Amino acid sequence: MSILIIQPVNLAPPGEIVTALDSAEETYEIFRIEEGDRLPKDFSKYNGLIILGGTMGANDDTKFPFLTEVKKAIQFFYRSNRPVLGVCLGAQLIASSFNQKVGKMSTPEFGITELKKTDGGRNDPLFKNLPDTFSFMEWHEDYFELPEEATLLASGAHCVNQAFRIKDNIYGFQFHPEVNESILQSWLNEEKGWILKQDPDFLEKIDSTVKPSLLHSTQLCREMVTKWAKLLRKTGLGEENDFNVVK
Repeated sequence: MSILIIQPVNLAPPGEIVTALDSAEETYEIFRIEEGDRLPKDFSKYNGLIILGGTMGANDDTKFPFLTEVKKAIQFFYRSNRPVLGVCLGAQLIASSFNQKVGKMSTPEFGITELKKTDGGRNDPLFKNLPDTFSFMEWHEDYFELPEEATLLASGAHCVNQAFRIKDNIYGFQFHPEVNESILQSWLNEEKGWILKQDPDFLEKIDSTVKPSLLHSTQLCREMVTKWAKLLRKTGLGEENDFNVVK
């Protein structure tokens, strides 16, 4: 079995997420929607699901019908007790699949952003070893309301809901842990005008602030994804594993 990775747009590849999966010797298939890949009809052959970021909104099913299929996939993995990891749009799609609101923020959130671990995060296997305050790259214009079953793991000043867990195996991150220097450069190549509109001083901060922060955040990403990958040993068939959430 392998991990199903859904990449809605080329601008948001898996980056450090697959670096961690490769190190853990996990197998995966990446479906690049913008390249014309069609999602599989049968999700049962996959033991994990990762949904990456995208430029569309979680409610744009009419314009982007694949979003409906992604939400169906999330619920399939939820019901079969298989691990899910949603990043940015992926986290919003998880919330939407649990009938929670996803809406527009008053202003976008972009750049290296300081986040705080919640009490729930302090007891979470992926977050408990992170410092109480940490930073990741952000790029989003939407927010999501927390699913009823979810535990909030991290929050931010501008966007409160930054990370959550449902049961012990479904994770949503509003931030972009996967971003490395290569992805950052592609963002600058493709969307420099938009980026400078949000932060006119961004280019001046790249060497002094952004790149040093990415060195730290990419390491945190690899550690978190490696721990998430342990959930792949637990399937909907009721197999035991040693990956337990502290209550």
